[in-house]
Amino acid sequence: MASHYVSWNIGDGLSPANLTTGTSSTGADHVELRTLDGAGLTKLDVQLALEAFEAYYATKPVTP
Repeated sequence: MASHYVSWNIGDGLSPANLTTGTSSTGADHVELRTLDGAGLTKLDVQLALEAFEAYYATKPVTP
């Protein structure tokens, strides 16, 4: 199974066109999301995970 990455750089804006995608980590980007190919993830699964991340970072420091 391969990992798929979506990453974002500070200052790039919120447009989806400013996201970097690929099958390897982009060490230069500031924020990165990894999903596992073949794990049976749905769009809803990823959306729920993003909501959980948002709730976490709303109340916790960025670097715990």
